[in-house]
Amino acid sequence: MIPLPNLHKVIEITRRAGKILHERFETDIEVGVKGTEEIVTEADRESERFLLEELRSLLPEAGFFGEETGFHPGDSGLTWVVDPLDGTHNYSLRIPLWACMVGLLDENRVPVLGVIDFPVLKHTIWAERGGGAFRDGEPTSVSTDPLIGTSVIGIQSKVRLDPFPGHVQRIAFRYSARSLGAIAYHTYLLVTGRMRGCADLKVKLHDIAAPTVIIREAGGIVSDIDGSPIFPLSREFEDLVDYPLPFFAGDPRTGPELLKYLFPDGTPEGIYDPVAYQTG
Repeated sequence: MIPLPNLHKVIEITRRAGKILHERFETDIEVGVKGTEEIVTEADRESERFLLEELRSLLPEAGFFGEETGFHPGDSGLTWVVDPLDGTHNYSLRIPLWACMVGLLDENRVPVLGVIDFPVLKHTIWAERGGGAFRDGEPTSVSTDPLIGTSVIGIQSKVRLDPFPGHVQRIAFRYSARSLGAIAYHTYLLVTGRMRGCADLKVKLHDIAAPTVIIREAGGIVSDIDGSPIFPLSREFEDLVDYPLPFFAGDPRTGPELLKYLFPDGTPEGIYDPVAYQTG
């Protein structure tokens, strides 16, 4: 087994990248658009450049998969997967629900380390495989209490499917739906027991590498919409830059039943059709 880097050094690097974002957040934010709808800021690019340099310095032989720069192969079997700014739309509007995320995948392409830093909120969550999940140094875990009408379930901000999938209506009918604009923040609420599950049809690899290991180490479960494991990855990194990975997370007690309630027919049609479904 390939040895993992020092977790505290990864936390420090992630927080320093978050500081870059925070400094820009308090000044004028330069906003652009990539693809059809995706918002990007110069802060995204600056943060990712910093992460690429620092993480490669920490593990020179590891690969690197970034939202902005794509895939850079490595030789060690380990691969950094980073989202330098999750919640870019929130960030561009000065809504404080955004984060910097760093994940590490092992030689089997399974997340083994994750750090998510929330600079404005002054919180950081992290986990390493087999070591538990932590919030600001204190152990944290998902809730396994029974679901009730006020239970909060996270949903994505945009859905581009026709017909519109029914899971959003089902959540709103039975529970309390929240769309907070950042899967990082949904993860934070889930692993601190405040959100009970979340479903997103449009995530990409950089969105879920860090959250997956943190959720699992907090006692939660992660799967695709059909309940099948997302990891180990079945596709090559080069093919995952723009490929959607439908994502569900919850707790082991209520999560499986919640997933069946939300998606009784499994994955909605059109998820993998780039014309019918935009991943913006």
